[in-house]
Amino acid sequence: MNRKYNRQLKIISLVLILTIVLISIVLIQSASPMRKAKKQGIKVSEEVAGITQVEDFYWFTREKTYFTVVGYNDKSEEKVVFLPQDGEEAVVMNAKDGVDDNEAIQKVLDLKENRKIKKISLGLYQEKPVWEVVAESHEKQTNYYLVDFKTGDIVNKIS
Repeated sequence: MNRKYNRQLKIISLVLILTIVLISIVLIQSASPMRKAKKQGIKVSEEVAGITQVEDFYWFTREKTYFTVVGYNDKSEEKVVFLPQDGEEAVVMNAKDGVDDNEAIQKVLDLKENRKIKKISLGLYQEKPVWEVVAESHEKQTNYYLVDFKTGDIVNKIS
């Protein structure tokens, strides 16, 4: 009886260890595209805008996918670099020429129809810089808002 119990315990332990290893591999692999995109985005933003200190990185997908890097160059100027995933030319802007993430969030909260902000990202939509603010309404619906980077106006809403 003792041998049978030991064998079952070994099998259960082995299955448990293999499960943990497989779950770990899946989690690591699922985060890998984001890490690669961020690393490549930072490298390109250093080249095209002289970014030396990265503050934020965003992955934005609407009509197209953009990787957006926000950071400072060697002159302490805050820059925003929009990098199209398809390899088209990067767009560089001064961060001071637009609203920041907190202003975009506040614009959405001022509507009084949302109870919680879930996510914010920065990218280009119809060739214009926008903040995408994802919020949860009081009815627990997900709302997507596009806030114009330059004016701070809400230009699109999807419920």
